[in-house]
Formats: sequence, C-alpha cells, structure tokens
Amino acid sequence: MRILFLECKKALLSPVVLLLGLLFLSWNVFLIINSSDVKEELRVVNGIAGTYGTEITDDSLQGLNKEISMDLDRLNAVAQEKSGLTYERAGDLFADLSYGRQHSYTEEELQSFYTLHLKDMYASRAGSLDEAYARFDVEMLGEKQIAGYRLTGDAAGMLRSGFKAFSDRFAELKENGEYKEWFFEGQQYAMHGLLFKKVFRHIVIEALILVVLSTALIATFEFENGTGLVTFTTRRGRKLMIDKLAASLITSSIVTAVILAATLGAYFTVFDYAHLWHSSINSGFNWETQFPYVAWWDFSFLTYLILGIIVTYVCMLLFSLFTFSLSVMLKNSYFAMIAFSVIFIALLIVQGFMPGSSVFKILAGFTLSTLVLNPHQWWMATSGITMFKYYEIHTLIAWAVFFILCCYGSMKKFKKQDIL
Repeated sequence: MRILFLECKKALLSPVVLLLGLLFLSWNVFLIINSSDVKEELRVVNGIAGTYGTEITDDSLQGLNKEISMDLDRLNAVAQEKSGLTYERAGDLFADLSYGRQHSYTEEELQSFYTLHLKDMYASRAGSLDEAYARFDVEMLGEKQIAGYRLTGDAAGMLRSGFKAFSDRFAELKENGEYKEWFFEGQQYAMHGLLFKKVFRHIVIEALILVVLSTALIATFEFENGTGLVTFTTRRGRKLMIDKLAASLITSSIVTAVILAATLGAYFTVFDYAHLWHSSINSGFNWETQFPYVAWWDFSFLTYLILGIIVTYVCMLLFSLFTFSLSVMLKNSYFAMIAFSVIFIALLIVQGFMPGSSVFKILAGFTLSTLVLNPHQWWMATSGITMFKYYEIHTLIAWAVFFILCCYGSMKKFKKQDIL
C-alpha cells in the first residue's frame, strides 16, 4: 500500500502535471463562463417543466397556451398605455422596438415581455413536433449518408443494415412519444453541443494528456533516473512493475475524476437543469442540425450524462494501460508519449484511407480515438458512420482485450530483459 501511495504521489505532485491540471481547469471555467450569456433565457423552459412536468401533453400544452394568453393581455395593457399599440404575439413587440420605442418600457417590463416571447416560442415548437417528425424518412437519410461517404458494396450494405435498424427505432420513438418532452431549444441554444461536444471534448482531451503524462512518468521513473539496479534488485524486485501499473490506473482515475468533477461542477453551477434532469435525451427540442438527436434507448438527460462519465473513465483507464505498455517497452517517457500520439492520430485518420467498397471502411471507425473525440454522438443512432447500436460497447471491449494483451506481453518481456 505504501508503494502505491508513493508511486501515485510521484505523478500527482509532479510540477508538470500540477501546472497543466490547473491550466486546464482554468481554461474550462473560462470557456463555461464565456458561454453563459444565455443562462437567464434557459430558466424559461425550466419553469415550464417545473409547472407542467417534463412531458408535453395536450393538457399541459393547453395550460401553457392559456398562461401565454393571460400574459399577452398584460403585455397589451402596458403597450396600449405607453405606445397606443397592441400585439398578437410578444415577438411582434420586439420587431417594433427597432423603431425607437424601446425607451418607452422599463428593463423589468422588457424582460417580462421577452420571457413571454420565449414561452410562446416553446409552445409553438411543441405544437409542431408531430408534423416535423412525421416528415422524416430514415432509410432515405441512410442513402444520403451512403452517397456522402461514397460507400459501395459490402460497406454500403453494412451501413444500410444499420439504418434499417434505426428506421425501426425511429418508428418506436414516434409511437412512444419520446420526443414530446421539454428541453432547451436546440437550434437556438445548442446546449447538447455545448456540454457534450465542446465541454466534454475538452475534458476528454485534457484528461488524456494528463493520463498519458502521469502513466509514462510512473512507469519509466527508474529507467530515466538510473535507479533500476537498486529498485529492481530488492525483495519486491521486478514485481514492482505490477505496483506501478496499479498506481498508474489509480492516478488516471484521480486525474479524470478531478477534471470531470471541477468542470461539470462549474458547468451545472452556471447552467440550471433543475427540472430537466429526467427529460428524455430524445426530446424534439434537442435538435441542433438537420436531424434531431436520437439515442438507441430512451435515456433521460441524467442517465446519458452518467453513461458519458462512465465511457470517459473506461477510455482513460484503457489509455493508461496502453501507455504503460509502451513505457515498459521503450523505457523512456518522451518516446512513450510520442509513440502514443502517433498511434492515436493514426487510428483517428486511418478510416479516410480505406476504400469505400470495403467493410474495413466502417470497421476502422471502431477505434478509441474516434470514440473518445465524439462524446456528443455516444449511444446515438444519428452519429453517421458510427451509428451502430452497440458501437460504444463493442469498441471498448475490443480495445480492452487488445490493450490487456499488450500489457501482459510487455510485462512478460520485461521479466526476461536486462534491467538497464
């Protein structure tokens, strides 16, 4: 236990790891605060979900429209008094403000009018979701994807099969009404993209850098400092590498936990999800591009977030395992980090060099590099060429087996090598 503590301490108190960690956390907080200009507007849908529940039903929509109508009467009473005008919708008032009438209203009044405008926008979008979802033909979308990726032959057949399963899933989603739940308006605020594409991607990249750096430091310390002849000839001997492996995994867990906890803590302090934790990730409002986000399962936002954290953790542990294997073989932290970087980038771009007629074009996307850099597409049927139902599970299992074998092989080889 003392050995584990000392090995972990060696990496966690390293000036480079500490400095980079503080720099990364500072940057993440800055990034979140810099994106917080709409945080007050986001409270509107929270209020709607808190009042009427997360599900969009005929009764809740009727209640919301009644509330909007009453608020509009109050708006028109104020507008009639101050400008002699009345409006059919709150948005019409803001169109008139460009003509210099904004000085007629107080800041408090303008804020209440804008809140009414947002409520009206949410009610209008909620009422049009059925029509919007009815227009989609998933299999036709699949054919466009196949043409876009220039897939033919077996590769096209494999992706076509995936989109057939997606078509069945989409029909199930429409039948169950999973999309009829309140969430932040995606096309205006893109909160899924902000959290999972922007913030989570930063978390992943930062944790990856610190994991690789700390693992390489632990694994190669004796080799780089010339203490191997003393350390590896003790009673513990070369079995010390098992302790170092355990320390590397523990350190990676701590580093990842700190980055996740600090960054997500700052994010959810700034952005209020109070009544939306249990809203479906498949909500029709979670629609930022030409097609809404659709997960293979009916996950709540909270469940999706927890799964994202789990995938991040598992990936970091696997990267630590692989870095340890490289470090034991190369016996130099710099060479190990360079080798890891080259392999990581190679796995990321190899798909682009595969012929479009081969299934390897698709299989080349089942890499940890591709997985870890696309957190906004985890578990999603709308994730393009990696849209397969169990993509994340298959990728993690396949690479876990490979990295375990690599680590086992490197440790076996180390036992038979000269120490220096």
